[in-house]
Amino acid sequence: MAHFDSALDMAKTQVALRALRYGHFPADIFDEYAWDMMLHMYIASLRKQLMYVDNIVNLTSKNTATGSRWIKHLSAENMINMDGDLISLSEEALDRMNEYHSQAMDLLET
Repeated sequence: MAHFDSALDMAKTQVALRALRYGHFPADIFDEYAWDMMLHMYIASLRKQLMYVDNIVNLTSKNTATGSRWIKHLSAENMINMDGDLISLSEEALDRMNEYHSQAMDLLET
C-alpha cells in the first residue's frame, strides 16, 4: 500500500499521477479544471506560497477563457478567495481538502 507522510505529499502525488495519464491518454477525457486548480492551490497553501491567477491558469487549463470560467465557478461556490491577482482556497475549501486528504490517506494505508 502507498504511504504518505503528509497531505502535501499526497496532493503532489495526485498532480504527478494526473500528469502521467496525459502521456498515455487524450487529455480531453480527463479534464477536471476546477479540481486541478484546487489541488494546485492546496499545495501552494500547504507550502505557504502565493498563487497568482495567471499561474493557476497556466498550470491547469492553458486557455485563459476556460481558466477564467472555472475561476468564476469556484468563486460562485465560495471555494476560492481573490485579492487582485492573488488566488487561494477559501477557509472552507481548505478544511474540505484537508479532510479529503486525511480520509484518502487512511484508505490507502489500510
